[in-house]
Amino acid sequence: DSLPIQRSSSSSSSRAFALMALNRRLAPALALAFASASDIFAGAASVGGRLRRVAARDASPDTSFDLSCYMETDPSLETGGAKGKSYRGLQATTVSGRTCQNWLEDSPWPDPVKMSPTSDRRTTVDGKEQMEWGNGLGNHNYCRNPDSSLDEPWCYTMDPNKDHKKETCGIPKCEAAKRDFKIEAKTLASEVEATECDCMGQLYGDYGDASLALAQRAVGAASGRRRDCPCNGNGQ
Repeated sequence: DSLPIQRSSSSSSSRAFALMALNRRLAPALALAFASASDIFAGAASVGGRLRRVAARDASPDTSFDLSCYMETDPSLETGGAKGKSYRGLQATTVSGRTCQNWLEDSPWPDPVKMSPTSDRRTTVDGKEQMEWGNGLGNHNYCRNPDSSLDEPWCYTMDPNKDHKKETCGIPKCEAAKRDFKIEAKTLASEVEATECDCMGQLYGDYGDASLALAQRAVGAASGRRRDCPCNGNGQ
């Protein structure tokens, strides 16, 4: 009666040994396959980030709020946004394709929650709107440079490997704004009233000393004419 049981036990052991041997042979191949898949996903994420930047640039090429690039220095009427601190784009992957960690979460890295979010502030000075940039942190995992610790936007990654804890995002720099000299000349003409006269006080500042009066007389003599100026009623 015990013979069938022994045969069944022997058969089960043989299958178990066969499966173990098969696993040992397949383990290197499976590891290689998973590594290759990881590289493929990382590459796809990186390509996706570049495509999103191109799409954002093409959708609104002239906007100053450009999501596809970061400002290396502060433009006129902006402060605190250099080195990409003003970047408010939606990229959430690094140069290696790794996913960024949410700035309000502490896993896998506790560092993000040590930084408190600060808001951007818009103010108006002399009729001109100015921007003071905060750090851009919040309940998201977008690339930022909240502490200006690097020269471009970065993030903490979801990779628990310390070698990949913090990476830059590969976001390109924005091109420097091109000057429009025609508009600048028109603005200057509207703000400076004195033209072809010796109203040096308006053009260069009235310091209340003899040097300004001497300069005014020199200009009048050189031009061969002297015109009164509406600056303050006395030719200064």
